Amino acid sequence: MNLDQLISKITPLYNKYKTDGKAIKPSDSIVLMWELGDVLKSYIEEHAVKPHNLYREIYGMSEGSTNVARKSWITREFQGRCFRIRNIFKDKDEIEKNLGGLSSFTLFRESMPFFDNPKYQLKGEEMSLLLNALNSSSTKLSHIRSLQKKKIGITNSRTQKLDELEADKLTFIEFYNYIFKLLQSGGEGIRIALLGNIISDEFIELLAVNTNACTQDGLKFKQIDEPRLDSEIIWHKYWQTLENLTKDNNPKVMRRFRRLIPPERISKLADMLYKLNRVKNEF
Repeated sequence: MNLDQLISKITPLYNKYKTDGKAIKPSDSIVLMWELGDVLKSYIEEHAVKPHNLYREIYGMSEGSTNVARKSWITREFQGRCFRIRNIFKDKDEIEKNLGGLSSFTLFRESMPFFDNPKYQLKGEEMSLLLNALNSSSTKLSHIRSLQKKKIGITNSRTQKLDELEADKLTFIEFYNYIFKLLQSGGEGIRIALLGNIISDEFIELLAVNTNACTQDGLKFKQIDEPRLDSEIIWHKYWQTLENLTKDNNPKVMRRFRRLIPPERISKLADMLYKLNRVKNEF
């Protein structure tokens, strides 16, 4: 199986997940992700490739000189999550057995370190309690957050504080590369990629304003209502990153983020968003 054959094999599973994901049980969504992860696992083992390298090859959209064309809509984050799920559960029956009553995929997603991280993996009675919580309709995300705080903990380590923003850093890089390539695609490419009028001029401008506000302390952020987009779409993910960075109005969080992403790069993304609106409306 070559890369094109791999993409052809996993794309129908991804499309089914995107189409049916909100209409089926959360455990059935996890089964679809397991199936996609199973195909990835077979390819990784057959070709002895590093998972993260494969995810980049499947998605494309690199800012560098190679792998710049989009090859699929399956983001690296989604692929990685599918691969993790495949490694957590030895077969699909185990998913239904352990998570058949799961009320929300988000609860499971936030609990994944307790399943596969050697440092935090729960076993025995503790795992039983977690599974009972995940399968209870009354369990809220705050319960999982409390468990994270208790088991994973937060220290005063400056490095660990930076680690807390790792997901936001990766989302920024993915969104930056996406906008960079989108501008290169020209007016027609922009029109197609922006899903008609779902991504509005106002939304893009507010993202630009708030992105620019990340470059230094004291700049004002504007309120952006949650977009009515699938949570896996990069626009929604980047909106969530900006929300995470500003939710506590804590300049220390933003300063840590600027240690991961230089202000110059943040400012460039804001400029690209303003330019995107101009090009979009000129077409």
